[in-house]
Amino acid sequence: MPIQNAAHHPYASVLRQRAGRLQELARAIEHALVMALDDEHALGAIPINSRRARLCEAMLARNLHQLHQAADELRETAFRFLARADEFDRAAHVRPASGEAA
Repeated sequence: MPIQNAAHHPYASVLRQRAGRLQELARAIEHALVMALDDEHALGAIPINSRRARLCEAMLARNLHQLHQAADELRETAFRFLARADEFDRAAHVRPASGEAA
């Protein structure tokens, strides 16, 4: 939880900006046009008559899974960045204002 009206560590805002960018990238991945291919109805409409078609379908499913996993990893990293920023801010708030560098 961010501390209100407290001293902020200089790295905290950088981490929050980076976390925001990672969250934007995760959303961009999940809203990419290729993700529409993840719809089971879209894939179910394609007749799978050949070994090559089944191979393509399996590859597509694997690639879509990797994209979802990448978006999750971006969000996880963003969460860690935000938690670390909060830690920096708490430390800056607790530290006495004696002119020491953070």
